[in-house]
Amino acid sequence: MYVIPRPTPAELAALYDEAYFRGTGPVGYRPDEDYIGNDSRLELFIERTAAVERYRRPPGVLVDVGCATGFALRAARDRGWDCLGIDVSEFAVNFAREHYGLNVVKGTLREAAIPSESVDALTMWDLLEHVPSPRQECVEANRVLKPGGVLALATPDADSPCPSPETCDPAKAAFWQAKPPEHIHYFSPATISRLLAETGFYVVNLTSYGPGDCRLGAMEVYALKVRALPGQQDER
Repeated sequence: MYVIPRPTPAELAALYDEAYFRGTGPVGYRPDEDYIGNDSRLELFIERTAAVERYRRPPGVLVDVGCATGFALRAARDRGWDCLGIDVSEFAVNFAREHYGLNVVKGTLREAAIPSESVDALTMWDLLEHVPSPRQECVEANRVLKPGGVLALATPDADSPCPSPETCDPAKAAFWQAKPPEHIHYFSPATISRLLAETGFYVVNLTSYGPGDCRLGAMEVYALKVRALPGQQDER
């Protein structure tokens, strides 16, 4: 499921300025969420990193794509991973570098030009719904991951029922998860599993979250690289 018309990559990147993260712009986080200052978010990423480690343990290389201001990278670094973060937001990249000393580059996973089969774990927390081509992201993740490497991601669950239909925005009555222009692709457990299978991964755990969890309406997926894709020779 996807949005029509879809923004261009340049239009998407322009959304993620300082106002997006501070809750002062037309899209992004709410002012009361205090995304940057709320360190309680770190606990979620510690939990997620521990889940990655069920399948691959540090030391090793972990790449976080769509790293924002660095919560996931901080959690992983503290647990012994050699970390690299990637994000299209110039503000987020600079913030992560200056405030936490993180190794972060601006751009996309493909633009980062990571050598083939050099990464032990790759995370895409709340990323695929934002990108022009989720399939391309998964294909590139397959290329850079070692055989048996872990791909972990979170994304809205399109099958998740609206938790409060009586108070739902009428404009979202048909699909409460809709959030254009920043969210342009949506997956159900079935469609994300199919995409991962088609791009060389085997899903080992998929969990959808409902009321009572901060991840309400989202799903987390952990998958292992089980086969390389044709034409994946390293050209970097």
